[in-house]
This record gives sequence, C-alpha cells and structure tokens, in this order.
Amino acid sequence: MNKIVFLILQSVLQLASNTSLRVIKPNVLALEVTDLSSSEVLLHCGEQVELEDIHWERNGESISERGNHIIVTIDGLRGGNFTCHKPNGELLNYKLLVVHPVQFPRGGILTQSDDREFVTCTAKNYSGHFHCSWRWHRERSQRAIVYFSAIRNSSVLNCTVDADISGVTCIDMHYCPYSEESRSINLTLLVRNLYRLEEHHRSFLIRDIVKPDKVTFSKIKDDVLEWHPPETWSFPCSFFPLSYEVKVIPNNHNCNFTGNRVEQHETNETYYMANTRKAYTFCVRAQDPLTKRAWSDWSHHHQKKHRHSSDQ
Repeated sequence: MNKIVFLILQSVLQLASNTSLRVIKPNVLALEVTDLSSSEVLLHCGEQVELEDIHWERNGESISERGNHIIVTIDGLRGGNFTCHKPNGELLNYKLLVVHPVQFPRGGILTQSDDREFVTCTAKNYSGHFHCSWRWHRERSQRAIVYFSAIRNSSVLNCTVDADISGVTCIDMHYCPYSEESRSINLTLLVRNLYRLEEHHRSFLIRDIVKPDKVTFSKIKDDVLEWHPPETWSFPCSFFPLSYEVKVIPNNHNCNFTGNRVEQHETNETYYMANTRKAYTFCVRAQDPLTKRAWSDWSHHHQKKHRHSSDQ
C-alpha cells in the first residue's frame, strides 16, 4: 500500500513540475527537466525500513525533513547526495539525485573531438576488442561516470573503465570476423559534474571503427625501405589485407607536409624504393582496403644523404 501511495505522489509531483524521474541505478536517480526552475522530488529511504524517526542529510548536512518518504526541492542543477539515518546516526540508505536538462545543447561536461563526436571508438583489428574515449571539459573538476553500457543484439558486452575515467575497453565475445556484421553495437554513456547529468550515445559496427596500429620498419638499406604489418593486425593477411600510403618528403618536414616536391604513392606491397638524391623523410601508414575507413598514424624514417668527394 505504501508503495502505491509513493508512486501516486511521485506522479503528481512530476506532472505539476513538468519533469520526469528516471532510475539509472537502484540508488541513482535522474531528474529530467526542460528548464531550470524549481522542482519537487519525492525520495524514499527504503522498502525494508520501518522506523518512523528517520533523519536525512543532503551532501553531508542535516535537513529538516523526517520519515521514510520526504519531499525535497531541487533548484536548477542543484541535485544532491541524500542519505537517511537512524536516530543514532547509523546510515540506512542513500540516493544520488542528478539533474538532466534534456532540451539543452549537449556538451559542457564533455567536449567534442576533432571529428565532432563526444565519444570516439576505434578497433585495432577484427578480434572484437575496441576502445572508446572521451574528453572531459578542462574546467569540470567534479566529474564522474554515472553509467556506461555497450549492447549488441540484446547482449551486454564486457567493458572495463580506464584508470583516468576517460575511456573504456570492451570486447564482444560473440563477434565473428569471418561472417557479415549486421547488427550495430549501441553505447550509452552518462557522465556528471557535481549534480548535472549529461547523456551520450554511439552506434557503430566494428568494421566502421577499425584503425590499424602503426607499421614497423623491418629493413632499411640505401633507399629501399621495408616494413611489417602492425603486430596487432588480424591474420592471415590473405583474409585481412592492408594497403599502404607512402610519402617521400623533403627533410625537416613532418608526414602531413604537402607540396610538389612530395613523392606519394599507394601500394599493397610492404617495401618501397625512394627516388631522390637529397635527404628525405620516408612516411608510411596502413588502411583496410575493403572498408577504406581510418588510416593508421604515420610511421617515419629520416634518411640522410652522405656527400662523396670525387677522386683526384
């Protein structure tokens, strides 16, 4: 009966303030608002709590509300960490209440990357492993991950949060690189700074986010340079081919340099002979030729030219 009354009161409060309350986790609630006016929220200490004299604290400070069910006022983005206690101070339960402004522009807690995405995902190969990362706004010091999930075909993927909470590493144990990939991986990321919540989503196929690692030079003799596919790349190469872009650039320039003195070529071979008499920088990078998505980062080698004195 108490639960029914609680749900009715909660619905009335939400209708009155044009808000909705979403349960993210059993003890984490998101108040979804369309503006920053004040809202009233009904909090419940717990189903198993039968005490009448229950004390509450908000962010560690005592508040006047008492009992198993209380109504608190939320102003703007000022959510809070609410804890309920026995009269002797013993902790009974807690509720983290964050505010999600749903009609506001995204961003403010995370910043967009160069490709204008808030969450960037890459895979080094076709093993089913992938990594997703994001950039925190530099002025958001009270940041935290509230929730993250990666789901494909109703199956939750195994993910581990990076130590700096700026990314996750995931694996799809059921992924098969030898069959056609038809269902997308769907990501959900909820982050907060203090008590403001921000929500981000990504959807992709493994083949669309593959970015090979840098290639490794294996032999350099005169002007002939040879390299190996990245050690992390999928094998056999007959099934997982790579194509390469090579550039011969005037010395003291980086691999992104362009100009009429740049020798540029694409090849499926793992060697190249440079055709220049002056010192140069040799650059090579790899790409999956079947998907033609991301190139690897450049590998480079600076080749000096020695001056030979003529015989007298």
